[in-house]
Amino acid sequence: MTAVALAAPTRRSALPVTLAAAGRSTRTILRSPALLVSPLAQSLFFLVVYAGQLGTVGGSYLEGGSFVAFLLPLILLTGAATGAGAAGTLVLGDLTSGYLDRLRLAHGATGPFLAGAVVAALAGVVIQTVLTLAGAAVIGYRPADWPGLLGMLALLVVLTLGIALLSIAVAVRTTSAASTGLVPLAVFGLSFFTGVFAPVDELAPWMRTIATFNPLTYVIDAARQLESGVPPTALPLALVVLAAIVVAGVVACTFAQNYARRNR
Repeated sequence: MTAVALAAPTRRSALPVTLAAAGRSTRTILRSPALLVSPLAQSLFFLVVYAGQLGTVGGSYLEGGSFVAFLLPLILLTGAATGAGAAGTLVLGDLTSGYLDRLRLAHGATGPFLAGAVVAALAGVVIQTVLTLAGAAVIGYRPADWPGLLGMLALLVVLTLGIALLSIAVAVRTTSAASTGLVPLAVFGLSFFTGVFAPVDELAPWMRTIATFNPLTYVIDAARQLESGVPPTALPLALVVLAAIVVAGVVACTFAQNYARRNR
C-alpha cells in the first residue's frame, strides 16, 4: 500500500515535468541554428540542386510524373534523420554539463527529460518539413493527394521518433559527440542506397540488390505511393521497418539508462 501510494504522485507529476522539459528543449532548438537551420538548409539545398539539374531527365522515365514530387520523400526523410539527431545532441549537452545528473537527483528519474528532448526534436522536424514543403511549392510542387501527403508526413514523424530515441541511447551510453552524430549520419547514408533519382526497378542490377535489402527503401517507396495517391503496396513492410526502429530505440534507451545508473 505504501509503495503504491508513493508511486502515484510520481506518475502524476511525470507529465508536467515532461512538458516543461519539452518546452526547454524546444526553445534550445529554436535558438540554435545548427539544430534547426542546418537540417532545413540541407533539405532545401538538395531539393533545389537535384530538381534543377535532374528534373528534365527524371521526367522522361516517370511517365509524366513530377520529378519534384518523386524526389520530395527522400529529401524529407534525410532532413528528418538530421533533425532527429538534435535529441541526442540536447541530451549529450545536459550530460556533459552535469545538468541531467542534477535533475535525476532532484526528480528521481531522467525519463521525462529524455522524453522532452524527443518531443523537441519532433517539433523541430515538423517545422523544417513544413518549410521544405513551402520551398518545394515555390519550384513547382503540387500535392497529388492531400490525405496521402498527410500519410507520408505521418511515416516521417514515426521515423523521426525512432531515430531520436536511438540518438539519445547512444548519447547516454557513450557521452560522445562523435558517436551520437553517427546515428543520423548512418540513416542519411543508407537513404542514398535506395531509389534516389529513379524507381528501384530502373537501377543497375547491383544497386537494385542493395536497395532491395535496404529497409529504408520500403519507407521511401511507401511515402512516394501515399503522396502520389496510388495503392501503397510498400506500406505494410514500411510499417514493420518503422516499428522495428522505434522498438529498437526504446530498448536501446532502457539499456543505456541502466548502464548509466550503474556506472555514473
